[in-house]
Amino acid sequence: MYLAGILLSCGTALFWALGPVFLKKGLAYLDHAEMTAVRTLGFLGASLVFCLADPEATVVWRYPPYLLSFVLLNIIVGNIIGDLCYFRSLELIGVSRAVGTTSCYPLFVAAISFFWLGESLTMPLVLGILVMMAGLLLLKAGSDRTENGEKAPSSWKGFLFALAASACWAMMMVLQKWLLSVHNLPAASITFWRAVFLCIVSWSFWKWRWIRHPEKRGRLLSAPLNIWVYATAAGIFGLAAGGYSFALAIQLIPVSVATPITASSPLLAAGMGVFFFHESMRPVQWAGILCILGGVLAVST
Repeated sequence: MYLAGILLSCGTALFWALGPVFLKKGLAYLDHAEMTAVRTLGFLGASLVFCLADPEATVVWRYPPYLLSFVLLNIIVGNIIGDLCYFRSLELIGVSRAVGTTSCYPLFVAAISFFWLGESLTMPLVLGILVMMAGLLLLKAGSDRTENGEKAPSSWKGFLFALAASACWAMMMVLQKWLLSVHNLPAASITFWRAVFLCIVSWSFWKWRWIRHPEKRGRLLSAPLNIWVYATAAGIFGLAAGGYSFALAIQLIPVSVATPITASSPLLAAGMGVFFFHESMRPVQWAGILCILGGVLAVST
């Protein structure tokens, strides 16, 4: 069972590495609100499939009604506030640096889960977190200047948005672990209802903007088909598949162990960013990503 949790965490890392690639492609045409709305279509469709395929899950909410408010809180903190910060960091510092920076969320998860869920802080976990912090500093240091040696004015803003996103995601993950472990809710049901709430909130906000800014009414409908595919794929991989596999993983292993393993996604995302978007990565930044992976290995022991 422990090995299955480790493998599910590795699968989550792969899905979360694919998500930013599709997000970056979609954001080339869509703005933040439009991307948030369109990707919920993939999130909702894939989550419904997972829920119907899981024998322990139900589409209809058959659990205490008050727990739905925590699922909604989970969405607001992680997928509204956190993701909007993440979108901004993608625009400012690119896929590889944004994903590398947000991978520090295990620092926040370890602290929150220690005080809230009572999970232990072992020596490998502490050492792994320290190594990841060193990698984060190296990743930031390599982005202070452009290729011409000039200071990058928006770099610090991009990293601050990425850190804010990672803090929001950490709170979302621990809250999800609480729903799974304390209240024994099925992972597929939580994922599906997260998708329902996110879809309602995102499209309601888009409609509100549509009323306030009539000139943007036809923008989303006139988006090219490939943009819709990219945005939908971001929801399928980054939200539905990644969220469901992560929920299954933290049912089997502590959330403070699962999250550092999922933090291995920066190396995959960095490679994809260089390959798909021709982003430049300095040696010190590759060293930072390798430090983050070294911290992941230390935690996994």
